[in-house]
Amino acid sequence: MTRQSTKIAPKPNTYAELGPVYDDIWPLYEKSWVRNREKLLRSILPGVKSVCELGCGSGTAAINFARRGLKVYALDLSPEMCRVTRGKVREASLPVRVWRADMRTFKLPEPVDLVCSQWGVINHLPNRSQLAQVARAVARALRPGGYFYFDLHQRLLYERHWSITNYGEGANFFAVEHGGFDRKRGKGWNRLTWFIRGRKGMWERHDDLLEEIEWPHADIIRHLRQAGLELVRVLDFSDLAAPPSTRRVSTGLRTMYLARKRG
Repeated sequence: MTRQSTKIAPKPNTYAELGPVYDDIWPLYEKSWVRNREKLLRSILPGVKSVCELGCGSGTAAINFARRGLKVYALDLSPEMCRVTRGKVREASLPVRVWRADMRTFKLPEPVDLVCSQWGVINHLPNRSQLAQVARAVARALRPGGYFYFDLHQRLLYERHWSITNYGEGANFFAVEHGGFDRKRGKGWNRLTWFIRGRKGMWERHDDLLEEIEWPHADIIRHLRQAGLELVRVLDFSDLAAPPSTRRVSTGLRTMYLARKRG
C-alpha cells in the first residue's frame, strides 16, 4: 500500500461526510481507558446535575449522561455531527439539547456543573493561540466549583499508532486510515479513505484528512490557571490497555485531565 504524504493539503473538515459513518470507523474504545474515565467521573458525578458535552461528536457520551438523569447540553461545530446526535436523541427519547457551537466562543443559557470534552476534541483547534479562548469559554460556562473534564492525544500516539495503516469493514462499508506526526508544524495527521455501498450496489469513495495539534502539558496548565481553572487530577496512558500514571509522563499516548473552577 502506498504511504500517504504529510504534504497533502487538507480541505476544511466539518465531518460532513464522516458524520454518518463515524461510529463505524471508530466503534471501540480500550476497556482500561473507559474504566478509568468512568472511575474519574464517578468521583464527582454525585454533585453534578447539569453537564455540557463540548464537541459531542455522534452523541454517545451525551446520551449516557442523560440516562443518568442529568440535564445535558450537547454542542458540536459540525452540523452533520449535530444531526447525527439529534437522531440518536430522538430514538432514545431523551431530553438532550443539541445545537451547533464553536468551543472557542460557546455560551450556555445557564451555568453547568460539568463541561466534558472527550476523545481529543481540543486537539482539533486550528492553531495554538486558541487554547486560551477555549479555557475562558469553559470557565464562563461553569458554576463556581464546577468541573472541566477533557482528554488529549499526545505526540507518541500520532507517531506510533497513527503511522500504522489500519482498516475496518462491514457488509456495506470499508475504510483505511494512515497518518503520522509533522514535527515542524507540531500536528498529527490522519488520511482516511472509506467506501460505502450505494443504493444501486455501487461503491462510493470518500476521502478526508484530519489534523490535530499536540499540546505541551505546561501550556495546558498555564491556560487553565489564567482562566480561573485549577488542575485536580491527571491520568496519563503510556499503554491504553494498562493502568495509567497519575502524573504527566514523557511516554504518554493519551491523557485525561480534570480541572475545577475556583469558587
